Order: sequence, then C-alpha cells, then structure tokens
Amino acid sequence: MQFKSASEESRPLLSSVSERATGYIWLSFIIGSLVLMWCVLDTWNHDMSAHLFQMSEVRSLSANSSVDNIREPFKYTLTLAFLQFAFMGLVFASIFAIKQAAAGKSMTAGLASLRPTISDGRWPALVGTHICGSVLLQSLMMPSHMMSLGLFAATRAVEIPIAAGARSKVFGKGSRGPSLRTTMVMFAAAWLLFFSYTEIAECLCVWSGFGVALSGATLYFVYGFLLTMPAANIVLQESLLVQVQVNPILMLGIQNIAAALLLGPILIAAQYLGYEDINHAFAMILGHREVFMMVLWLSVQTVAISTVTLGLIMVTDSFWAVAARSVRVVFWWLRQLQLFYFTSNTLLSVVRPHASLWSFVMVCGIVLALGAAMTDSREEEKTPSDKLMPSKGRATYQTWSGV
Repeated sequence: MQFKSASEESRPLLSSVSERATGYIWLSFIIGSLVLMWCVLDTWNHDMSAHLFQMSEVRSLSANSSVDNIREPFKYTLTLAFLQFAFMGLVFASIFAIKQAAAGKSMTAGLASLRPTISDGRWPALVGTHICGSVLLQSLMMPSHMMSLGLFAATRAVEIPIAAGARSKVFGKGSRGPSLRTTMVMFAAAWLLFFSYTEIAECLCVWSGFGVALSGATLYFVYGFLLTMPAANIVLQESLLVQVQVNPILMLGIQNIAAALLLGPILIAAQYLGYEDINHAFAMILGHREVFMMVLWLSVQTVAISTVTLGLIMVTDSFWAVAARSVRVVFWWLRQLQLFYFTSNTLLSVVRPHASLWSFVMVCGIVLALGAAMTDSREEEKTPSDKLMPSKGRATYQTWSGV
C-alpha cells in the first residue's frame, strides 16, 4: 500500500497529452502566429499608407540640400502600386532563382515546369484579381456620404461567403469545402466583429480612401466588385498550388511581374489623360529621402504580407485565410484597450460605458468565430481528377478544421 501510494504521488496530475493533441496544439500556435503577423503587418501598412498620402510637407534632413520642400500631398496611387508590384516581382523572382541555383538547377528549368499551365485560364484571372484586389487600387474610391454601420459591417464580412462560393466553384463538387453552417456562422461572427469595432471607434476608421468619391448604385457596384477581388485571388492561389502544383514562390513572382506589366500601360494612359504625373511622382520619391524610405518600407511590407498570406493558405486553406482577415479589427481593438489601460487608472465600463458594452459584444463575436472553426470538421480534401494538370497526377492535401 505504501509503494502504491508513493507511485500515485509521483504521477503527474495532468495525464500525458496524445501525439494527435500535441500536433493540434503546435498547428494552432503556427496559425495564431501567422494571423498575428498578418494583423501587425496590415496595421503598419494601413498606418504608413495613410501617413504618406496625408503628407503635405516633407522637410529636407540636410541643411545644404538644394531640393525644394514638398508643398502638396502625395497622390500618386497608380505609380506607387506599379512600384510595389515591380518590387514584389523582383524579390520573389530573385528568391526563386537563388533556390534553383542552390538546388543545382537553372532558372530556365524551373520556368519550363509552367509550360503545361500556359493555356490555363486561371493565370489571367489570378493577375487580374491581384491588381483589382490591391489595397492601393481599392483606395481610389470611397463613399461620398456616411454609410450605415450595419451595412458597412456586412460588406466587409461578405468576402467570407464569397470565398466559400468561389472555392466550391473552382475546386468542383468533389471538394470538401466549408459547410453552409460554418460559412454562415463565420459570416455572422465577422459581421459582429466589424460592427462592434465601428461602434467602439464611433466612425468608419477601417475605411481609408484617397480617390474618387462615389455614391448610389455606382458605389455599391464598384465597392462590391473590389471586395470580391482579394477573396477570389486567394482562392485562385490555392487552386494553382493544389491543382496545378506550381511552386509558391514562383507563383508570387509571376503574379506580381505580370501585374506590373499590365499596370504599366494603364499608368501611361493615366499620364496622357492628365490623371497622374509620373515624372513628378518619381521626382517626389527620389528627391526626398523621407518619401523614398516610406515607399520602400511599404513595398517591403507588401512582400511580407503576401508571404504570410501564402503561409496561411498552405497551412489552412483559402477559406480560412480569407476569414482570418476579420481578426484585424480584434487586433485594433486590443491596441486601443492597451493604450487605455496604460494611460488611465479607471475601468473602461466607468469612463466609456458605450465602448465597454460593444467590447463585450466583440468578445461574443470572437467566441462565435471560434465556434465556426470548431464546426469545420474536414479531415482530408481530394481534388477531382478533371481539375488536375495531366502531368501532375492526383494530388491530396490536408486542411485543418479552424483558423
């Protein structure tokens, strides 16, 4: 009895975690880290872009500089988008070339693997959705009047059912995508998160535009069109990775190089029509170190955001990669709470009861999003044989049931 009692006392209170549970814990940690990285990078990109476009004067750091100060805001959205596409294309193409050289293969051999995909219509769609889904190009329009907060939240959350529908269409009926219940619960959670944040901030602070003000049917048509582009682009990326089995770095390189080449004539036309002065844009960027460094860091951030998004697609799938974008408002809300409690000695419910109430609602939205993740019980997804490239054979890949 004494020996048995001693053995029981030496036994840990928590039973050993199974290997499957350990795998889920590590996978949850990886996904959480990717989502957090995406939120941080997206916030930096949002803040820096707003600062760049609102910059009305940049003073030279050198007293002996002959460059005049900037007396007008930076308003060259198309030029900045072109530079970012070109920069991302160069970076990803260089990484792929280095990877090929390290493996003892030539760049030509790597590009030769794309020959079976030339006739695939997904490449033009991928490039087109990438251009239209760019944050910079989306900032070319904004509402001319205040939009209903409920409607605004619904429009921001609509990309989730769009991603589910596009994924079902691209992968076909044989694919095991998210169920209708999971899609609707996640849509409701995203709507609740966006609506709660707009109530807490008491403004549409998640909206930033620097271009043409639209209203009426034109606003909703253009706005709806632009909202579908990022979700469609992420679904097409997953399709090329899984069905065509394209190298992910090569895919991002071609996507951005083609986007820069396609945007080039549009930029020239904008110069000819007087919409944008390319010469002055480059003079402003190259002539002022502050503007140059901001443009450079914005380009670096877009590279990082594309990489993290690709990681989310490969670890989960395109549906949950799109759904994870809703977490950005949770990140912004946590930043506000952190600043409040560091600068105040009182409770949020006492000083700002309205914000406290909607903070509770946002917590409910987070719980609802976790519930949506738990309802997605997919284990393995198989791609129909008619959706695969002939030279690749049949492909399978794992998906995780949650964000």
